[in-house]
Amino acid sequence: MASSSSQVRPALAGRTILIHGYSATGADLEPWRSRLLQAEIAPVSIDVGNYITLNNEVTLKDLGEAFDRALRLTEWSSGSKDDDWTFDAIVHSTGILVLRQWLTSDPFLGSDDPRSRIRRLKHIIGLAPATFGSPQAKQGRSWLGALVKGNKNLGPDFLNAGNQVLDGLELASRYTWELTHKDMVCDKPLYDKGPNTPYVAVFIGDVPYDGIAAVANPPGSDGTVRWAGCALNTRKVSVDFRRDPKLSDPAGRATRCNITPWLQNRQAAPMIAVEGKNHGTIVSEPDDGIAGFISRFLFKVADEESYNEWETDALAFGQKAMQKMNSASQEGDSGGAGWQQLVVHMVDDHGDGVTDYNLQLFIGDSLDQSDDPAFPSIPMIVDTYSSDSSYRCFYVRLSPAMLSINAPGSRKKLWLELIASSGSDLIEYEAYTDNSGIPQRLTIDHLGGEPVKLDMTALTQGDQALLYPYTTTLLEIFVEREPMPLNAVSQLFGFLKQP
Repeated sequence: MASSSSQVRPALAGRTILIHGYSATGADLEPWRSRLLQAEIAPVSIDVGNYITLNNEVTLKDLGEAFDRALRLTEWSSGSKDDDWTFDAIVHSTGILVLRQWLTSDPFLGSDDPRSRIRRLKHIIGLAPATFGSPQAKQGRSWLGALVKGNKNLGPDFLNAGNQVLDGLELASRYTWELTHKDMVCDKPLYDKGPNTPYVAVFIGDVPYDGIAAVANPPGSDGTVRWAGCALNTRKVSVDFRRDPKLSDPAGRATRCNITPWLQNRQAAPMIAVEGKNHGTIVSEPDDGIAGFISRFLFKVADEESYNEWETDALAFGQKAMQKMNSASQEGDSGGAGWQQLVVHMVDDHGDGVTDYNLQLFIGDSLDQSDDPAFPSIPMIVDTYSSDSSYRCFYVRLSPAMLSINAPGSRKKLWLELIASSGSDLIEYEAYTDNSGIPQRLTIDHLGGEPVKLDMTALTQGDQALLYPYTTTLLEIFVEREPMPLNAVSQLFGFLKQP
């Protein structure tokens, strides 16, 4: 359905800003600036940003503030009438985090405020954006990483690898978790279908690095960014094992598991695959096909109808590359149905992180077989955030068999199994899975125990489907932390017997 005229946004902001990634400079985006000028994106001004990452004291929050200064204190913006300046942004890799940081630090929060930043930004185009970081960030903080990527200019920053920026770029970092709650899984997501927020397009290459650089290729990536970790179509699942669950369903009833709506009036903002490009060549060797879609995106996408038409054509353009990504064999298989990333944070009833836990997902062949030990868990690549191990990232290579659970009428069952340890016999983590008031131990030790199970089959249908390729899903798990023994005077605090 075509949008009404009140929903039409200006098709072109008048200024396009290119923002590079970690350890790069603005010069790395000159090929794209030249290519866009050839596409006659005029009279648009195309400016290339340049910022510092290879300094151990600089944070992504600092870069967001610095970007705001550069925007506000230039002749271009300060000379605008009625403070009505706007722009489009094309970002590579870490550039998406700089841009999102700027957006979410807005003192005039909300797209209804005419002064808000979200109304100034008309289009966001991501070229292999590190929306949820990179598996290479942790390696970048090592001594070898400093030698390879570190600042080579003699001075106080010599061999600095940008530790604070890399901390934010780690998989499952606290920074990206909190940032995502400000722009994507908040009550009013910033990238909606209304007239006052930007349209979003995301492109990523379908191949990793070759040559000597191939040694460091992470699975399911363009060599640096995971295919499932670049799009801005994130959802959140919450699981509540606390004695009194604080979650509620759409009807307002208490529940132990819920999921944010898939679109919630947001743009779909899917990943568009690009054939034959990796994380470097998508910038250094501009693709004519992408250039055409970018030109059309900037000039023509001005309402919901034109965005939907553009998205349909862009997905068709990327279909061949996506099929290659799906079928690219990994060790031990002959193809798949894509990749999905789960970013997990486990907290106790005090709001403190649980740092020692194990989580597994299972799919059973029938609704009655969740206790059958013959079913293997879904294979996952696990990465732990180095600054706080209560944050973890689980990367799943999906198969057609796994996704068949989403088919209408499927009799398969999906469940989660969880164990956790406090590291002390004085404290245990407990899970309440029903309203009986009887907890289950999350610890497996000399006293016995087994993983706590939670049926998640409800999250397999339609918009509620948990397993969905080329997306990142946040999973927050709440558990109860109790002094032991349970329901008695604990070993932690008692009273001395009187003589």
